[in-house]
Amino acid sequence: MFAPTCIPADLTRPASTLSCFLHRRTREEFESLEETAWWMHERCMEQSDLCAYFGGEKELAEARAAADAVDVQSSAAEAIDPMAEKERIKKMPVKELKAYLDRHNTSHADLFEKAELLARALEVASQWPAWMNTGDNCRLCGKQQQEKGGVFCRRRRSDGRTAGCNEGVCWRCMKRAPKDSFGKVRCTKEEFADLGEDAWWMHQHCFEDGDWKDYFGESEPEDEKWHRTGEATSF
Repeated sequence: MFAPTCIPADLTRPASTLSCFLHRRTREEFESLEETAWWMHERCMEQSDLCAYFGGEKELAEARAAADAVDVQSSAAEAIDPMAEKERIKKMPVKELKAYLDRHNTSHADLFEKAELLARALEVASQWPAWMNTGDNCRLCGKQQQEKGGVFCRRRRSDGRTAGCNEGVCWRCMKRAPKDSFGKVRCTKEEFADLGEDAWWMHQHCFEDGDWKDYFGESEPEDEKWHRTGEATSF
């Protein structure tokens, strides 16, 4: 019955369909502010909006530090045994191994022994979803990550081809990287995990035709396509 709407100060910027990264506001908090109440996704905020929301530069820095601490705790708490999925695959009979490879658009027509099917399935499992593993470095900050500490720019096409630059980005940099250089396409750890085996993410500049619609569920805006390709659609 009640839900605040993200209304950016600059109405020419599209509001994000992804999650609000740094902050939440409860119904009670929103109602207590009465006519002065407002809320926006962090991605939709400008620096002045962030300072106004948290009460100043110092308060904003403290809120970000607290969010980082929660991220570290969450990552440690949610990390699973990296061998769990592989152990599950090892228990699959031949029929399930073939079905697993089919789901991941991986040919097995040249394989005739269960050991060969298993080896290929394990190879696929090591790539998808494209989580960063313990010891992988973030391309932006250079820091080594914990298990599931970030994601690789990678997508498997329906024809089996792998798209993306394969660079890893940690969740912290995913939040904070400048839009001008990094692009608008982002996700959170929770969103990526919810998509299960179908999860993928790529930099906006690594997108090809059709990726925007697959990712956001809507056609790619003409200005975004122009920035990506340098070409405008003729009408």
